[in-house]
Amino acid sequence: MTETPQTPPTWQPGMRRKRVRVERPETTVIDGRPSTRMVTTEEWVAVPPRDWDEIIRRGATGVAVVVTLLAAAGTTASVGGLLGRLLHPGVAYAVGAVFTSSWLVCLGIEHIERVDATRAVRARTAGWVMLLIGMGAVITYGHEMHQLPAGVVGSCLDLAAKGLWWLIMGLDRVQLDAGVAHWVAEQEQHMAGRFLLGTRLARLNRRAVQMRASGPEFQAAEAILAQAANQVQLPAADTSGQAAPAAAQAPVSGPVPDPSGPAPSTPTPPPAPHTPPTAPVPPPAAPVPTVPPVTPAGAGASGSSEQQAEADASGDQAQLGVQDKTGTPPSLQPVGPLSIAAAVRQARAEDPDQTDAQMVARVLMLRGGDDGGDRAKFTDTVGRTRRRQEAKERRTA
Repeated sequence: MTETPQTPPTWQPGMRRKRVRVERPETTVIDGRPSTRMVTTEEWVAVPPRDWDEIIRRGATGVAVVVTLLAAAGTTASVGGLLGRLLHPGVAYAVGAVFTSSWLVCLGIEHIERVDATRAVRARTAGWVMLLIGMGAVITYGHEMHQLPAGVVGSCLDLAAKGLWWLIMGLDRVQLDAGVAHWVAEQEQHMAGRFLLGTRLARLNRRAVQMRASGPEFQAAEAILAQAANQVQLPAADTSGQAAPAAAQAPVSGPVPDPSGPAPSTPTPPPAPHTPPTAPVPPPAAPVPTVPPVTPAGAGASGSSEQQAEADASGDQAQLGVQDKTGTPPSLQPVGPLSIAAAVRQARAEDPDQTDAQMVARVLMLRGGDDGGDRAKFTDTVGRTRRRQEAKERRTA
């Protein structure tokens, strides 16, 4: 059985029609199995009425194109003949095409910017200026050839061409409401901003890829910037919850008990009055001899000998610039960065239960961010020094 869909007639009296060839599916079913094929037929279809407005627009556009080509040819010939006395004829005639091309470009920009009146006015003014310059060149050529009337008539060709284009483009020129024009201008600005941002990011990415492929200088610069960022962020990594470092605190008047030793059963008398320096002392020109710290009167003999042995082993008690375990203020200010051993002792005095990462961050802070140029080696040295200090404290305990 063959089934072909029927198309209802769409023709009505007075409607224009035309005969066209169309392809329609035709299905054949045999024993319940369908088979579809395309069948070509001829049918009458309705034709819409002619759009005379569009026909006239196309005709006017074609006439404007022809007039523009003739005007450009006349202006090019006139300017080329005028400049041929100074330049090569080929160059002179090529320059002659600049005048007509200039006001044509300005006319196109004016059509694009028809929504924004400010930018459209600039393009319109520039177009009229270019047109006047071209007309003056043609009139000058007629005057030089003693044919001034011919020069005036020839200059009007560009004026006629520009006038035709101005009228044709005026068909699409609509005076928008101020609010609508402002909305359109804002949307154009947003789109232009996204486009410029994407272009700039693409340019920066291309430049970065080129620098990475050019040589090791880019990798060296990245390593330097990463190291500087790590040094700035390391002080924030101290999560021990302890107070500010002892070097930044004001010296106390009374003794500070040793956190590693037992608490005294009787209160210890305060040490002799000592006035801390009010301003940092500049480093002297000659080497400063090592001065041992003053031991408070109430400290035990074992505590004094233990601190004296520790001071003799390090050799930098006078340069620490911080309070020792007994609370005695420093007698001299530091003349340089702390050694790793001194920084480890001070960090352990503040909090002996710090983790290795916290200890490394604290020691690096006490040394003013100086890691010797090798962070891995610096971390290993801090760990070894801490273990030696702990072993020494266990032996002397």
